[in-house]
Amino acid sequence: MDGSLAQLGALDKLFADSEASGQAKTSYGKDAPVAVSGMTPGMIGPPKAAVVKAKPKPKAVADRNEIWDADAVDAVDDEPDDGRPQAEYEIVYKQNVSPEDMFLGVDPERHAGVSCSDALLLKVLLPGTKLADIELDVRETFVRVQAPKLKLKAWLPEKVDSTKGNAKWDGDKETLAVTLPIIHDPLYGSVSASNEMD
Repeated sequence: MDGSLAQLGALDKLFADSEASGQAKTSYGKDAPVAVSGMTPGMIGPPKAAVVKAKPKPKAVADRNEIWDADAVDAVDDEPDDGRPQAEYEIVYKQNVSPEDMFLGVDPERHAGVSCSDALLLKVLLPGTKLADIELDVRETFVRVQAPKLKLKAWLPEKVDSTKGNAKWDGDKETLAVTLPIIHDPLYGSVSASNEMD
């Protein structure tokens, strides 16, 4: 026990001697807590002017219920507001049912994970409209319907084949039904039975 106390005393004396000897403190440059004596690497070259930072603009108070800012969305509004209201619509998934679907859904030609829907059915309610007054524009990701009293631009949840769809007008219900086949990702295209067994 005496040895450890003696060692601690010697250590204490060593630190006290180094502080009392008056050694110069290390310099860290202009922004250091100690005074600079002599040149430092930061003093090489012309003196730097102080940079005045502009105060940032205060942000406008955002709605706390918004999911994202308007700046974060790169949406381009190509539909000018002409006063016509948006038509009511509904999107329904359709599936071609085959005998394989009736027996435990075993179909070696379709991948069960991505082929659960084969087409989209868009139903647009257009009251007071005649078939001759309807303009229909179908694209891969959206459908645009123009009528004298109503308009619609509906973004589709899946990519569709715009060249193979069909549209039907029901005059009694004043409803336009547009059926569009879904383009499935080729990564999950048809899978043969031999590939599934491997």
